[in-house]
Amino acid sequence: MAKVLAKMANLTYFNGRGKGEVIRMMLAAAKIPFTETFLTERQPFEKLIQDGLLPFKQVPFLKIDDMELVQTGAIVRYVAKKGGMYGADDKEAAMIDMYYEASRDFYSKFLPVLVMKTEEQAVKDAKAAGEDKYFPALEKRLKETGSCYLVGTSLTMADVGFLEVLLSCVEFGGDDFLDDHSEVKQYYQRLVATPLMAEFLKSPFRKRKNDEQYIKEVKRVLNRE
Repeated sequence: MAKVLAKMANLTYFNGRGKGEVIRMMLAAAKIPFTETFLTERQPFEKLIQDGLLPFKQVPFLKIDDMELVQTGAIVRYVAKKGGMYGADDKEAAMIDMYYEASRDFYSKFLPVLVMKTEEQAVKDAKAAGEDKYFPALEKRLKETGSCYLVGTSLTMADVGFLEVLLSCVEFGGDDFLDDHSEVKQYYQRLVATPLMAEFLKSPFRKRKNDEQYIKEVKRVLNRE
């Protein structure tokens, strides 16, 4: 699928990773320029709801191509299709979906950090899940494709999804987190060295990991203090 350049998009979310980071990563990988609007108080969030822009009363919220999109999965898939990162045919698209959804299951080990679990517990949970399911599956798939990517011969939504979670594995668990899985570690190192991803990771668009300020802002916006 040919890449089609987009107008400037705008992402409305909290000033943190959460469910917005994979959207930021996808926009960067697809070469779609974007700006950000951060929610730090309740009133702007309520205004979005009152204006009918958040049908399910939740963010992330992306304005792109004269559309107003919510639901992370829908946003990511639209960006993937627009950026030529959704496979060459329906079969590849299905495989990309399969691995992307697996990456979301894996990433769920890190999402509740400082909200429902400590960093230490998140690392323990991720290590157990990685050893049991995700690392063996990634190793098998990478050997099958022989292309350095999970599907096809170029970066797709599936790779970006797993890069997000592998970044968390290394950031929270340390540089040796992947040492027992050389194929996965090499895959991770190749992805972070990809020019577009390397540029994103050094940019202000890459958000800090959860801290008390971020949790406080989220709770204030969602009226859960």
